[in-house]
Amino acid sequence: MPNQNLQDSLLNNSFDIVIIGGGMVGASLAAGFAQQNKSVLVIERARPDNDWLSQPPLRVSAVNRYSETWLQSVGCWNDIDKADKCQFNRLATWEKGTDKVEFSAEELQESHLGHLIRNEALQLACYSALEKNDSDKVSFMYGGQIDQVQNNTNNVIITGRTKDDKAFTVNTLLLVGADGANSKVRQLAKIGVTGWDYQQACFSITIKTNFATQDITWQEFQPSGPKAFLPLNDGFASLIWYDSKSTISALKGLSDQALKQAIIETFPELPGDFDIIQHASFPLTRRQANQYNNGRIVLVGDAAHTINPLAGQGVNLGYKDNATLLSLMQDSDLKDFDRLVKSLKRYTIKRKADSLLMSGVMDGFYHLFSNDKAPLKKARGVMLSLANHFSFAKKSVIKKALGF
Repeated sequence: MPNQNLQDSLLNNSFDIVIIGGGMVGASLAAGFAQQNKSVLVIERARPDNDWLSQPPLRVSAVNRYSETWLQSVGCWNDIDKADKCQFNRLATWEKGTDKVEFSAEELQESHLGHLIRNEALQLACYSALEKNDSDKVSFMYGGQIDQVQNNTNNVIITGRTKDDKAFTVNTLLLVGADGANSKVRQLAKIGVTGWDYQQACFSITIKTNFATQDITWQEFQPSGPKAFLPLNDGFASLIWYDSKSTISALKGLSDQALKQAIIETFPELPGDFDIIQHASFPLTRRQANQYNNGRIVLVGDAAHTINPLAGQGVNLGYKDNATLLSLMQDSDLKDFDRLVKSLKRYTIKRKADSLLMSGVMDGFYHLFSNDKAPLKKARGVMLSLANHFSFAKKSVIKKALGF
């Protein structure tokens, strides 16, 4: 069983790996390093609580087939309860007033395209897997925060405060920043970022449906921004509304009944009636770390990159980061500074190229479709028509989205 909160006994402890951030990406990475028989410390804000799953879902990730396979390989997939994930077999996209372009698992001779999973379930499954595997290689500190790092050639010395405001010091051969878009690790490693804020915001609305669980997720492009439907289990679904910041702000102030009416008037017709359960909004940003490593420090997930969530590829990029890093660290001598840095540079080259490509594709779709300009509208019509008429093009697009 993983070691429990060590906040009172961390003075001068040493670990092969220290991971800051034990969310969906960080916790699964810890499971992978445990398989490599490396000692790991995960510093996370709060201990995951199974009671989280008793609440209606709000934050949901679209996990593609590549990510499913990788999560299985590190033992974190089977512990996701069926009630917390919804398999989808079809994906559709279209511009308002035009024909749908639909992709299906059957076309690809696949069992399904992916799963929509609440974020808490993904995180909890990783902790459950570690406990089931009786991994004494992974320790946790909950509520701690780091204040300084010394990035040396022979180790990284980390100092910080526990949740009880006690000073701690640990040293490690590799420090991983998996602490999100506002990464403290990235800041302390003196790694800069480039990027921008989009002019739109995203509004996520959880609904309770009075219709059967759907096997399709879809997205309609409108001049004001995309509108998407994500099916979930247990009679829930998630609606995603992209629009101007002022419009989203106004929507947040509506009563549930008024918001429901706005959805009916704006979204494509849903299969049946529904009720508003909860909602939240967040700004759309693009951030790219200038480099993914510095000495013995490396970044994964949102700490390294955030992209437009248009196709739900963010967490999948994070899992690809993990898979690449684990592969490079498998046979790497962490004590050998030159060899380690060489491996981390290879990681940066591989993962940054993939992230920039995905960011560019998402931005291209965003700018191409989120407007009502006549020339672009014509180009969109041609593009979608070609996708519908050339099966090889459709298959290439969907295979990329699935991570193949």
